[in-house]
Amino acid sequence: MDQLLARRNFLCTTVVALWCSASLPRSLFALTSDVAQTIPHPTPRRGITAGKLPPRAQLADVPDVSAVFDLVREIPGVADGIRCNCSCAGSAGSRSLLSCYELPDLMAKTCDMCKAQARLAHRMHKSGKSLDEIRNGIDARFG
Repeated sequence: MDQLLARRNFLCTTVVALWCSASLPRSLFALTSDVAQTIPHPTPRRGITAGKLPPRAQLADVPDVSAVFDLVREIPGVADGIRCNCSCAGSAGSRSLLSCYELPDLMAKTCDMCKAQARLAHRMHKSGKSLDEIRNGIDARFG
């Protein structure tokens, strides 16, 4: 009987938590707009490469993540010019969205915000958008 009540409590709590998180504004999962505005988008470093990203083989155990890392490998200069809006922004070692993909931390391996921003930046870049247009798109959606 105790196991049944514990299971029922767990399921009810899970359903309520999922419902609440789905109904919250997306901006609560990003930086607050005041904080995001105080951290400007960085200027991309000249000659930046994807050289600090882990090799594809190191991400073989997480194929969905590996695909996003491949997108960032294609646009390191763009990713280096975008402020990441996840919880890492403003922390030591965090310079740009590219930083979230670089060794040793690999923040983007587990952060949905980092992955979503990279997908949007890549899509916008491939459609011919400028860095400023990409930043505006990122800010409109995440920040």
